[in-house]
Amino acid sequence: MLPVERVIGEEGLRAVDGDLVLACRLPWYRSLPFSTVEFASLAIDGQPVDLAQAQVEFDGNRWPMGDNGEKVDTFWFVRDSAFLILPGVALAPGSEHEVALTINVNPPYIPGMKRMNPQVESLRVEG
Repeated sequence: MLPVERVIGEEGLRAVDGDLVLACRLPWYRSLPFSTVEFASLAIDGQPVDLAQAQVEFDGNRWPMGDNGEKVDTFWFVRDSAFLILPGVALAPGSEHEVALTINVNPPYIPGMKRMNPQVESLRVEG
């Protein structure tokens, strides 16, 4: 899989203090502001995950996922992972799960373009 096709990061899935943390990659060939990135959907073992309370963590900062549209000056660099924090979603460390994540990108220099980027991966929960 080419780097621009990956949306699940190499760091995988972790259980941290009662939350689930999923590493994500920017599926584009150059850095983009978070305002152009949409975490469209997430399913674990075929069950949709409600992203209403999800947070994004990047470069030591954390914000509600719903605030992504305002992050025009916060750039996601193509070589860095961002982390999707799912408060209260508990999976047992060591368990394996099928994770399906779709991230959409809307590059600001290509008006009207919306690229959907799905990936399904079997991941072990690190503890």
